[in-house]
Amino acid sequence: MSRLDKCLPLYIGCETNKGKLVGIVKDSLFIQNRDQTITEYNKRSLGHTIFLYLKKLSDITDEQSQELNKKGFNIGRPSGYTFSNEAFLYLLGLHVDLYGLISSGLAKDINRQDP
Repeated sequence: MSRLDKCLPLYIGCETNKGKLVGIVKDSLFIQNRDQTITEYNKRSLGHTIFLYLKKLSDITDEQSQELNKKGFNIGRPSGYTFSNEAFLYLLGLHVDLYGLISSGLAKDINRQDP
């Protein structure tokens, strides 16, 4: 099972350039279009014709950052970030790219999209 297969289901509910990702079954992505219909795409389309819209951790608002800290997010040097379960779920709900999908080309930074 690839890294993508492990993390992609965590992003169900996030927006894509085709609509909202609402499901994944084997090699199929199910995306709810703006007209509420659901279209099936091959998972191999991800990063080519379909892109998740995610945000970088550095782009969360001050309010979101404060809430994240309350939920158990810590930055410790030299060991890096630590997350409680609640903080991790909160970041997923904010559609933060926790797996490097933007840098790998599978997702686009939602804050850098043209209107």
